Amino acid sequence: MPTKRVFATSVVHKNFLYIIGGCDVSGVPLDAMEMYDGHKKWKRLMSMPTRRAGTAAVVVEDKIISMAGVAESQEPLDAVEIFDTNARTWSVVEPLGEALLGISAVTRDNKILVVGGMGLDTNPRDTFVEFDVADNKWQKLPSMPTARYAAFTFIINNKLYVIGGRQGKLPTAAFEVYDFSEKKWTKLPDIPSKRVFAMYTASDTHIFSVGGLRQPATEGFSDACEVFDIAAGTWKLGASMPTKRADFAVGILHDRLVCAGGLGNEGKPLAIVESYCPSTDKWQQEKPMPSTHCSCSYLVHNGCLYVGRDRGEPTPGVETADECGPVEANPALPDRLETNPTLPGKTPVF
Repeated sequence: MPTKRVFATSVVHKNFLYIIGGCDVSGVPLDAMEMYDGHKKWKRLMSMPTRRAGTAAVVVEDKIISMAGVAESQEPLDAVEIFDTNARTWSVVEPLGEALLGISAVTRDNKILVVGGMGLDTNPRDTFVEFDVADNKWQKLPSMPTARYAAFTFIINNKLYVIGGRQGKLPTAAFEVYDFSEKKWTKLPDIPSKRVFAMYTASDTHIFSVGGLRQPATEGFSDACEVFDIAAGTWKLGASMPTKRADFAVGILHDRLVCAGGLGNEGKPLAIVESYCPSTDKWQQEKPMPSTHCSCSYLVHNGCLYVGRDRGEPTPGVETADECGPVEANPALPDRLETNPTLPGKTPVF
């Protein structure tokens, strides 16, 4: 990437990857906006009006919307800004209504849904709001049953699933779903174990809770693999992940759960890549990334897992700090993307 950073946010639009915000080595939030064309070429774009790290970003039609995050003052933000991918310009729109960090955002019917967050008072929020980009208006929706920030959200079969997150420094095992047809929340069975920095992803039929840091932290990192069957409404414990870790890149490709990088008991970022098959309940080792990563931005596009060169350590003999190159994965795995922000095919690192 042209700008080295951590806690950046990635989105994809029309085969272009966009990296938004983040902070530099000193922890100062950035306004950098850069685009990658998939052919090892980067382009610097117009800077965001507001410097921020950990922003929530989504795509609606030809617009990229950046919301909330951490300001230069290290306090939450309410700023909402839109990048027009055609004009390549930013505009400031209606703010969130409250300064928040750690919100989670998804899109549905060209509208943005935002849940949770942490306010200026450091307390978690039960916020559930909708933003109409065309009308530039926010609307309040029924509050979540559990206040939290840093949750993960997935829309599956016209329902919004909200899982995990934190309340202060402590993890929450809360798992809830909002039914758009009935316009109400329902509590689901809690996540089997509480961990901070656990990672979550989903297929059309299952939601996965993987890894993390055990509580209390003196118990070390977790190898948990917990699988929620959406149709049955129940959790089961999958085979343990081979590598105990937290804060890694995760996603689903062709019905396989893929975990890449992260932070483990070694006390430094990892390059390890492992995949899990739910139907056989077995893990297998994949070719490692060319460099180590944790706290990374990541997403899946065109059968590839893109992992941002965020917090990591250089791998001897491999130049990755400012490049984006493909890394071949296990050829036995199909190169076809199925669902959700995720591998095997190729793993570019940028």
